[in-house]
Parts: sequence; structure tokens; C-alpha cells
Amino acid sequence: MSEGSMLHGQQEQAGIPALLAKARFGVVVRPPYYRWNGERFESDRLVGVDSSRIASLSGSIEVVVEGNFVGVVADSLALATDAAKQLKVEWQAVHQTPEQAPESDQAPSDSPLVMPGQSYMHSNHGYGWPSRMRWGSHPSWVIADCCDQQLSVWGQTVTPAALKQDLSRLTALNISQIELYSADGKHASNQASGLGRHCGDDAAVDAALMSRTVGGPVAVWLDARYTKDVQALGQAQRISLNADIASSGEIARYHYQQANLTGEVAAVGLLLSGRAAITPSSAEASAGEQDTTPFSPYVFRDQYLAARSQSDSLSTNSTLMGIQQTFARESFLDEVARESDQDPVALRLRHLDDARGIELIESVAKRAEWQRAFNPSADSLPQDLLRGRGFAYSQLPDREQRVESGVRSAWIADVEVNRVTGDVQLTRLVVGQDVGSDVDTDRLQQTLQARILGEARPLLGQAPSFDEWGDGSRTLTKSEYSAGLPTTASSPSPVEEGVNQTAGEDVLTGAELSPGVAVIANALFDATGLRFRQPPFTANRVRQALEASSTEEAGSPSKLKPPRSTKRRWLAAAAFTTIAGTAAMAWPWKGAIAPVSRPAANLYSAETIERGRLVAAAGDCAACHTTEGGVTNAGGRGFETPFGTLYSTNITPDEATGIGQWSYAAFERAMRHGISRDGSHLYPAFPYTAFAKTSDADLQALYAYLMAQPPVSTEKKANALTFPFSVRSLMAGWNTLYHDATPFQPDPMQSELYNRGAYLAEGLGHCSACHSPRNAMGAEKSGEAYFAGAFVDGWEAPPLNTLSRAPIPWSETSLYDYLRHGESELHGVASGPMAPVVAGLAELPEYDVRAIAHYVAAQMQAPTSNSDAAVAEATQRVTSAAVSSTEMEAGERLFEGACAACHVDSGVPTFSRAGTNLALNTNLHSDHPDNVIQSILGGVHAEHIPGIGSMPGFADSFSNTQVADLTTYLRARFAPEKAPWQKVKQRIADIRQPHHNNTHSSP
Repeated sequence: MSEGSMLHGQQEQAGIPALLAKARFGVVVRPPYYRWNGERFESDRLVGVDSSRIASLSGSIEVVVEGNFVGVVADSLALATDAAKQLKVEWQAVHQTPEQAPESDQAPSDSPLVMPGQSYMHSNHGYGWPSRMRWGSHPSWVIADCCDQQLSVWGQTVTPAALKQDLSRLTALNISQIELYSADGKHASNQASGLGRHCGDDAAVDAALMSRTVGGPVAVWLDARYTKDVQALGQAQRISLNADIASSGEIARYHYQQANLTGEVAAVGLLLSGRAAITPSSAEASAGEQDTTPFSPYVFRDQYLAARSQSDSLSTNSTLMGIQQTFARESFLDEVARESDQDPVALRLRHLDDARGIELIESVAKRAEWQRAFNPSADSLPQDLLRGRGFAYSQLPDREQRVESGVRSAWIADVEVNRVTGDVQLTRLVVGQDVGSDVDTDRLQQTLQARILGEARPLLGQAPSFDEWGDGSRTLTKSEYSAGLPTTASSPSPVEEGVNQTAGEDVLTGAELSPGVAVIANALFDATGLRFRQPPFTANRVRQALEASSTEEAGSPSKLKPPRSTKRRWLAAAAFTTIAGTAAMAWPWKGAIAPVSRPAANLYSAETIERGRLVAAAGDCAACHTTEGGVTNAGGRGFETPFGTLYSTNITPDEATGIGQWSYAAFERAMRHGISRDGSHLYPAFPYTAFAKTSDADLQALYAYLMAQPPVSTEKKANALTFPFSVRSLMAGWNTLYHDATPFQPDPMQSELYNRGAYLAEGLGHCSACHSPRNAMGAEKSGEAYFAGAFVDGWEAPPLNTLSRAPIPWSETSLYDYLRHGESELHGVASGPMAPVVAGLAELPEYDVRAIAHYVAAQMQAPTSNSDAAVAEATQRVTSAAVSSTEMEAGERLFEGACAACHVDSGVPTFSRAGTNLALNTNLHSDHPDNVIQSILGGVHAEHIPGIGSMPGFADSFSNTQVADLTTYLRARFAPEKAPWQKVKQRIADIRQPHHNNTHSSP
């Protein structure tokens, strides 16, 4: 029996973790350009694939090519990733169809176009529906096994019928020969449980295509990198509506035009392979035989409903079609109501002649206490929250397409929007369902909670972005990642699994979801005045729209080009404003920001406070603002600088000695511009130069988290800086020369993972604050000196670029192990100032730490994983250093007496064995002995690394001469190719001083 047959025989019992042991791993190579243009798919054409460069990689590698699809299959994910990078693929650029500019989310809604000489006004708006709602629900494995006329797929999908149809087209198998399973090996439900497809389907087709070619199971890792597919597929549906509204408020003419009958775009792999055409077998299995003519429950005098013919690359989903049509229609009517100054519910009732529908709407409106004057600022709402209410109605035909006996559904939703973070909370939902006496209202409530307010929240969930948190699922253990392979995420949310339905509830499912998207869009419109014309309504998208709206309100509303006669004056004014703004920033005396009372406890949600906790962990706040054995964030820790001693401040919300009286504006100014609440300048030892890159949402969350902590009263320690550095106002000039307060901007040419890593490393993580050298004025050097290494508190922060002195080159995998677990088997453990940094990173989602490792690896030009050559070199170094070949008797005696028991493998079992041989230790290969001296004197304390013992310090038992002898011996034995260090004894004496001078030159 073949391995594939064994898998099929065990498919109902085996989950993804068990399957990974038998699977190979696939990585796809997408064309530089591919896009769904709204009507058809277009992409660059594959000319050729040159795989000669992957011959040097050890391991079994296969390249899969079909049409314009290119994939690489290997024995490990790391090897497949490396091979994909080495593959030379030649593409021929396709003639790109010009983009059709969608109507802006923020198109003016309160200035209707009045037609001259007519007694009506005209309203015209367009709405869209994305091809993919998001990249996925959580990072996870997707596995496909195609053999013996059978295809089995394990992974996440919310549209199983559409996925099966794609897989049928790809493999020419009948739908009955395709089985879908969840991560734990259970059969996936055949009912769609989402509001549209996500990239779990694209990953499944990628895996199936590669599995079919190699003849065995293939695993693909689904994570935020699939966002590229989300962006490329763009809109699946475009709907335009226009109407004439009479002066009486009646809609006299109503035209509805839909681009396609429905909008489920096929998987990217299927489109690239050229197999997207609907086959007879798949067409029979689809829901395309149902009547898909656009439908409206309302009656207008002049009504026109139309849709274009169906594309071969689209499949029909009647449930999704109803949701899309309801979203566009109900959003449009809401805009018409605003433009004509009518109540949204009254407008709908006047155009409805269905008695059951009228009765339902009136009942729901009464139950929800619908009011025309719903004031967002009422009820003592905190100033950073906006409140809105929306209404939506739908009517779906029954199974026999009979409208009269179909299901009516009316929804009223209340939302709260945090204007700073963009978070949207659905605070109240009133739903009326006209389906007779068989309605299980409790069951309906459970369904709505799972699908609208569940963990993944497809409408209000987080879109992947450089400043979004928590899409990394659970933390992986070191053993799970030891092979360079992520494992599957934790159990799916209720939204992904769906809600089990009893017989007779399937028709209810479609009806209950149809108004859901529209009602939230309308509530958002009421709260913010901004119309979102395409879901999903993510926090990032809402925040950006609010920021853009605020900018437009603050500036001139006119977008017309300035008249020629005033252009010169306009340029002069702009120049004067720029100069004045620069002078204002350089002005040494800043005004104080008035103190405020500590923010109310109900201003920020638990989600925002948790996000702030992660921001604080990424920024390593506690490490600098906590003394040894002191209260967290209470300040008082001393920092030795070339200019004197600085002490960290109290950042607990104590009103007398902390930041309890700081408003968010004062906090934001300190973080971005280095100006305290009282107007005094902060020193860049507080790395506001890096924190300035933090997004508004993260700063707001950090502020919320800090204000939610217990206040602690402490006495502030006075700094001891030499003149003139003790004069804070001089920092104004320093900021003008060296500080850029511009927030982080992602690089569109880089991946989502790279931009996330750059955001964390350059901003909150302030890695360059320690790892980049500084000039005579204490400013970080840039350019080639970025990440070139520096000295902090007597420790060397080694280079994180191509200047790295590591005896074995770092890989992205090793960097991840070091940052996540505090240890890399080829490089050693995190100690000194890096120990608390690693402890803080342990609080972050796994994806975030992986992103930092990815970004740093890019700066070092490091490979993804450790090559066989690197492992062989490490083995050779360890073997060569097994026996001492030096003639330094004093140093050797000290080593044998104090170090060999842990650092030399004698074959005798011990509980204190060092994990990494000293021959691989980066510190011993550095140009400077500082870290070796610090480790000998103070020891290596690795409490942050489970299972790793601590090395004691010898400051009290070794003299300077003995430490020098040992340091010199270690260099000679374990880094024999390096030149001996000079003036070691003098450096030891400097480090032993309580306030030693750390003006050591940078490497």
C-alpha cells in the first residue's frame, strides 16, 4: 500500500500534526503581476524556470510548473523557502488593464447634486465586494493529498462548496471524490460559515496542485503573506445604483446595475494554471442553476435591475449573492435618506407594499426604540468614542424561489467607534425574523453571536497590517520549531467552524446574514459620517478613514487648482509656513500641557488594554523603568552615558510622581517629540527617536495600558549630567539636527512580514538604539553604520548587519530561536542587556518575533535556515577546540578549575552543561573583549530560558590579573584564528569601576 493510500485510510482519525510527519512542504512563486480586474483574471506569462542554482542545496527538491503556476516542494519548509528564493523565474509582462477607480469610501454624503430646473435630485453611488474577505482566520497548515483518484484536504475554509468546485476543476475529479477536513481530522461542514472566501482556499488549491504533481501529501503554511493574493484579487463584485428623489422624498427612479450575477473568484492557483473554466461536473454541483436575477423587496415607480453575464472564473453562491445585493441596496437607501433628510426606516416603509415586511420593520423599530435624533455625544460618552445606529432589511425567496413565502429579516445595530484606534464594537443588535412559529430565537442569537461577534469577527476583525497585533496565534515551543517548521494554530473560532444547524434551518441561515453587513455599514455611517462602500470594516481601515477625514476638515475643502494670480502668494505662504514650523520645533521652550484627571476606567476596552500590554512588551518599557527588585515601571534605574548619569522616570499613573495627570496629547508628544508634559525636553536615552515611528493606534493602546496599571508613588532621582549637557533646552537644536518624528511608513516593495519586522525593530523595539554607533553628539549613525554595533553600559551590542563577527553565520531560523527562546544552538544564550529584551519578547505573539527575525536577517543578508555547510563548520570548530593547544598555563588552570566542568564535554553527566560550545560564541570572536569580561565578572543569568542554568560571576574571587589570564586563554583556544586582544587588564579595571567610562569606540 502506498503512503498516500495509508493517509486516505486514516483520514478521519488523523489531524494535521500527525500528517506533517508524512508530508512534504510546498512554497509558491507568484508572478510579479497578477490581478482580477473585475471581469477577468490577468497575469504575467511564464517564459521559463531555471533551477540550476538550487542544485547546491542539500535535500530532495522538486519544481512544479503548470501554466503560470510555479511551486517548490521539499522535505522541509525552510528548504522549500530557500529553494524558492534561489529559483530563477523569467516572466513576460502582460498588458495591464487600467484600474477602474472605485468610488471613495469618504465620498461626500451630505451635498446631494440638485438637477437644475427639476423637482428632484439625483443620487449615484457604487459599492464593491472583495474577492477575499481576509488572508485567513489564523496562521495554520493546509495539507492536500491527491492520489488514487481521491483528493483529501486538511485546513481552514469558510466556503467549502466553492473550494470543492475549484478543486474539481483543478483535478477533473468529481465532487464526490473530494473530501475536506478541519485541522483535527473531522469532516468539514458543507455549509458556508462566512461572508465570503478567504485565502485558506487559495492555500488549499496551491497544496493540491503540488500534491497532484509530486504524488504525495504536500503542506503549505497559510499566514499573512497570502495578503498579496487578497490585494491582487481585488473586487469580485461591483454594484452601481442611482436614483432620482422627488421633492416629496419619494424615489421616482431606481436603477441597479451589478457587474456579475455573483462574485466568488476562483483560487489564484487555479487561475494561474489555466484550469479555471467551469467543467460540466462542477457546474452541476454548483448552485448556479438557481435564479440569480437581482432582487429588491421595494417598489419604485421606475425600477431597473440588471446584472451582466457570468464569467467562467466565477462560481454562483446564492447566499453570498443575497448578502452582496442587500449590502449595496441598503447602504444606498441609507445614503439617500441622509441626502434627502429622511428617516432611514420611514424611507423604506414608504416604498414597501408587503404587509408582512411592514409589520416586521415596525415591530423591530419599536423594540429597538428607534429614534431619528440618535445623538452620538449623549449619555456621557467619552470624547474618544463615537456612537451610531443603523438599520437594514432583506427579503429572500424560499427554496422554490417564491418571494411571497420567503424570509423577511430586519436588523437594527448600535456600534461604538474609538476614533483613535479605529476599533468598532457592536454593542447592541435587535433582529426580527419573519419565518413563522418555528424560529428558535435562542439558536438565532447564538448564530449571530458566533458569526458577527465571534473571535474572528469577519466584518470587524483585524486586517493584516504592520501595526496590527495578535495574528500569530499561540506561541510555539522550541521543540515544535526545532526543524524550522511552524505548527498548526490553536482551535478555530466559532466563526470558522460555523454553527451546527438542524434540519429546516438552512434557509434561515441565508436570511439572517443578509442584512448583517449593511446594518454595520449604516451604523458606522451614522457614527462617523463616513460611508464604507466595501467590507470588511477593519480597525485599520476605519482609523485611516477617520484620520483622512480629520485632515480634510482641518484644511481647505476645495480640491481645485489655485488660480494663477494667487499661485505665487500660495507658494510664498507655504514656504513661510515650513520655515515657521521648523523654527517652532527648534524653539527651546515648549509650552506645558494642562494636567488632567486620570482617564475613566471605561474609556478603553479590554482588547485595547491588552494591545497596550503587547506594545509595552515590544518596547521593553519595564526593563528601563524598573530598578532591580523594584516595582514595575516605577522608575529610578540609572544609566551611565558619556555625558553623565541619567535615571528613568516613574511611568505608573500616580498623579504626583508619575504620569497620572498626563493627557494622551502630552503622552503622545513625549513619545514622538521628546517633550515632557511640563514642556521640558527629554534626553534621547529615552528612545523617542525610535518611538516616534509608532502608529497612533499603538500609542493610544500603550497609554491605555499604562493608565490601567496600579499607581506607585516614588521619589524622583536627580540626573547627574556634566555641563552643558545638563541644560535640557539645548536638546531643541539636537532634535532639529537629528530627530525625525515621522511615523513608520511600510515599504510597498517588501512583504507583510518584513514590514511588520521593520516596524517593531526600528520603532518599538528600538534595536538601533543599542546596535548602531553614535556620533560625538550622541545621535545614531545611519547608512552603512546602521546596525554596525555599539557599546551600552559596558557591553558590546554586536553588529546586526554584514559586519557580524559570529563564527557561524546567523540564519533567520537561528535569529528566531535566539529572540523567542533566548538560545541558539549555533550561537549561545542571551545574556547581559539582551536577557530582559528576550524576556519581553516572550510576551509577544510568535508571528511578531518571527517578523523581527526576518527583518534582522535581511539586514545581515542571512539565509532562511542553517545550511549543511554551516552545521559542518560548527562541528569542525567544536572538534578543533576540544583539546587545548595553547601554552598559557595560568589561563588554562583557571579554565580547568572554574569553567571546564560546564564548558567541556567530558562524557560525565551533569546538570549544569552549557548548551553551546565556546568555539561558537560570538563574543570570543569580537574585536573587543568587553562582553567576555562582563560575563566572567558578573556571570550569565538565564532565568528567562527554561532549562538553562546560570553561570556564576567571579568578580569577588578572581583578581584583575586572573580575569585577564582567563580572557586571553579563552580567545586563544576557542577563536585561534583571531588576533589576541590588547590592553585586556586595563579594560577589566575600567569595567570594575562603579561608574566606569564607557566611551569605547564603536567597531
